[in-house]
Amino acid sequence: MQEIEFYFDWDKYKVIFNDGTICDIDSETESFFYRGKKFFLQSDVEKDLCHTFSMRYVNTTEY
Repeated sequence: MQEIEFYFDWDKYKVIFNDGTICDIDSETESFFYRGKKFFLQSDVEKDLCHTFSMRYVNTTEY
């Protein structure tokens, strides 16, 4: 199974994926669009991505 890493850049309010995709986070809805699908920060983003695209996604954000 392919693995995609991503992290949250809270300074720029973006989600950055190692496949080259950079998504803006909507501060009003606390969500972002990735590959045509909307994801909410209040949910388990990693799990939602894995389920939606049948790939492994790993959050590498350092808190």
